[in-house]
Amino acid sequence: MASKALHYQGNHTFSKTQKGYIVYPKALNIVWGNDKRFWKLPKYEKDGTELIQVNWLEVTGCINNINVAKNASYDIEFTMSLMTDAFGWRDSPVYFMAKWGDNTRWRKMNLTSEINDKKMTPKNITITKGKGNNVDKIYFGLYEIWNKKWKGGLKIHSVNLTEI
Repeated sequence: MASKALHYQGNHTFSKTQKGYIVYPKALNIVWGNDKRFWKLPKYEKDGTELIQVNWLEVTGCINNINVAKNASYDIEFTMSLMTDAFGWRDSPVYFMAKWGDNTRWRKMNLTSEINDKKMTPKNITITKGKGNNVDKIYFGLYEIWNKKWKGGLKIHSVNLTEI
């Protein structure tokens, strides 16, 4: 396992919006994020983060201290773009995960058919408050760790949580 110093620990901040929350990349945890060969981290809070190249994509975050009604639900979306020089995504589906209490949802996405050089929000996940531990936290993540192929040219702009 690589040194934790190579992994970027986000500042875990988020902003309340009219309909939910927004999380910018500076708040996300990024495996290999502290290695400039692999990621270009945001300088300012609302800047995007840019994947240069990795063969292990793991970007995670959470919203904590959620105190909402028992049956609340959120749509969770990563706003991303593939840059014109993006590579390695054709045979590398990305998995998007959300967890709230004991409720976990996964979604598989093919980024080459979902997004291009325009900023887009591919498929979202709807998560409903679960039971058990950590019901005051919503966890989410973006993963491609299984095929071990190099990929790059992805820009993550934000993660949006919209109450429905």
